Amino acid sequence: MRRKGGIAIAPQNNQAVRYLITIGIFNALFIGICLLLGFTIGLVPVILVLMPILLAIPGGIIFMLMIAKAPLHGIFIISGALLGLVMLNMAPAGVFGLSIFAGGVLAEGVFRLLGRKSFAAAATGFACYMLGFAVGEGFPLTFMKEAYLAQQAPNGSEQLAVLQGCLDLMNPAMFALICLLTVVSAYLGSLWGRRLIQSHFSKAGIV
Repeated sequence: MRRKGGIAIAPQNNQAVRYLITIGIFNALFIGICLLLGFTIGLVPVILVLMPILLAIPGGIIFMLMIAKAPLHGIFIISGALLGLVMLNMAPAGVFGLSIFAGGVLAEGVFRLLGRKSFAAAATGFACYMLGFAVGEGFPLTFMKEAYLAQQAPNGSEQLAVLQGCLDLMNPAMFALICLLTVVSAYLGSLWGRRLIQSHFSKAGIV
């Protein structure tokens, strides 16, 4: 422990604070991408339904870099809590936000179980995280159609039309397929993220 201005400062605590700030920055970037896509191309029903698959690619890059820069225990739980809060009111009964948080808890458990130091552990953890996102979006669209329509009714006919298009596309088979493809996409995004870290970020001294 060192002293500054008569106040004892623990280096480990300073490092934890830096890690938390880094995690916050990367999560803000990921949340920004989610919202940007949701309010632009997400207005097309088929794109909105496929959103978890599309987000997993840039998300893999962001999360692999975040894990490399801030290897803090609980990183997926923190990420799940942050995005879960943003998405909490996006679906009936808070299913979307709660599922994302549950995905973060599952991801953290898998990440620890597989060793935390390996790429396979990080990629599998991220796949679990994105699976929580896919379930949170797809479950209400598949099994809570009437509740979803009732929730969105006050928002106007335009948003209802987009939602109805999503509801028409979703069924149990489509829901299962999207979950599967989201996991595949998460691994691909993670691989891309590892490649960028090795070939570009490390050369630039970022990692």
